[in-house]
Amino acid sequence: MIAFTLVVLFISYNHIDSQSWNTSDGILPWESYIKLIDIQQPLGLALNRSSLAHHHFAIGYLCLHTFMYDEAQDAFNLALNVTPTFIEAHIGKILACKHAIWSETDFNCGLAAYNAAQSMLNTSNITLSPLQSSLLSTAYLWYSNESSIAAGELAFSSSIGNLSQAYPNVTDITVLWGLSLLNVAYQDQFDGVMEPAPMLQSREVLATALKNEPNHPGALLYMILAYDVAQSNIASKAVDYVSSYQNLSSTLSYAIFIPAHIWMRIGSYASAKSSDFSSLQASLSLCLIKITGRNMTIASTELNSVLAQLNTTDQVQAFLQCDARNRGTATEWLASSFLQTGDWNDTLSSITDLYLAYNESLPISSLYLSYAYRTRARAVINIFYWLPYDIQFIDMANKVQQLHDTLDSFTSNTNMTDEDLAWSEAGYRLSSCFRILTNINATYSDPTIQPTIDEHLARFAVLSNETASLNPYISVSISLMINQVYGIIYYQNNSFRDCLSILDAATQREFSLVIDNNSPILIYARSSELLAMHLLLIQRVAYGNLSATAIANLPTFTLNGTQVSVSQFSQ
Repeated sequence: MIAFTLVVLFISYNHIDSQSWNTSDGILPWESYIKLIDIQQPLGLALNRSSLAHHHFAIGYLCLHTFMYDEAQDAFNLALNVTPTFIEAHIGKILACKHAIWSETDFNCGLAAYNAAQSMLNTSNITLSPLQSSLLSTAYLWYSNESSIAAGELAFSSSIGNLSQAYPNVTDITVLWGLSLLNVAYQDQFDGVMEPAPMLQSREVLATALKNEPNHPGALLYMILAYDVAQSNIASKAVDYVSSYQNLSSTLSYAIFIPAHIWMRIGSYASAKSSDFSSLQASLSLCLIKITGRNMTIASTELNSVLAQLNTTDQVQAFLQCDARNRGTATEWLASSFLQTGDWNDTLSSITDLYLAYNESLPISSLYLSYAYRTRARAVINIFYWLPYDIQFIDMANKVQQLHDTLDSFTSNTNMTDEDLAWSEAGYRLSSCFRILTNINATYSDPTIQPTIDEHLARFAVLSNETASLNPYISVSISLMINQVYGIIYYQNNSFRDCLSILDAATQREFSLVIDNNSPILIYARSSELLAMHLLLIQRVAYGNLSATAIANLPTFTLNGTQVSVSQFSQ
């Protein structure tokens, strides 16, 4: 059970907005849970605080700018139920079908929403303003070219940029331009580039937006993401934006979670853990209220205890689908934060919750399977680093294995067209190799072990090849897992030169990789860390009970082209 004392995030219905909406009686409980953060002129609209449709829209638009896409769609639908001709709500629905930062485009969703807007216009007497008409046609561009998502993204970015220039006083349009530039920065054409030109431009655009509207939640969120790169001196420039964003006191899970990206980048693990945990709380609270339709609180973030508050199988399934991606991400990151701060039991609790979510989901969800395997893999690999120092960690590894036995395995004949699943499978297989090879008296030469290890090694090669065109960083990282496993095997066989040689080669290749915007932030095992660990292990073996003379005559090894004596390994 997670050791944190739970601070219940649920706040009464009246907290929704301090800016005096006069329509709270028509707002659903889950909408009331969301603290509204004021956006001036969303999509150029002057909000009427006596309009129930506008109230629903304001909630949906905040969710849109916070990557809570399902909630955004639900709120926009509620707005349209009140006012079917509400064009901004129609545009919001179109925009919510594009998950820009995640590079996901739902063409069926986007085109259906666009066609619904056109159908409404054809059967009603309303006349759109030039801005409304331009926004509608611009939103369509994301879905205008099913054969080339990138072309649609470029067209949208160009069009929204022109609108920003034409309507400089509508800050929200400038914010959408900044988002579109980040979306373009994530395109395949910028693989291997840490700070592509569109990302740099997005910072300038968003800085302009924040001068005009310092508390725009979308602008702050996107600015944080614009500095979310794998270089601490760059990521640290987002800290002030993180502080401003946190001061908005959002109750939405992704808004609470995103600062963890920056905290992890700069090594502030305690702060990352706090963001992860608070995000998980927010997700559980929102979904419990949304599914039950009533004011409820949670006494624990342990998933089993939350599910116990639901009365039917349908409620359980709806709850597991609610905010699944954001909650799964927060749980995965929380487990990683626990590992970084040595909270072993809480790590196991997080893994258990992901396994439970997977096992209870109907139909089976590969999303939860991916989270569960990645989280388990990091736990096993982290434990591996401690095994040479304390044998008790074998017990911890066995506990993780017991959880593993309850989860489905990846099959070796799976063809991977999803880099996320490929990365998850690779982590599962790497951690399995680590666990098998670190068991007491286990060696690669054992005929009961070798076939399993060989299967994993062969699958690494397949996964690396299949992801080469999808994500070069993931492809190379998976191929390096082969070197990492062989390094352990060579060490077990006392083939120390081979061990250091293959890990040194992997380290040099690893150092040459550019961590771009599509690279996983949370990794499994660094070759450099494995090399350092085995240097210390080999030095320990070499020193043994040797005399000073014998130590002075210890052999040298070639590391990165330099002859290094065993006696210097710890240096």
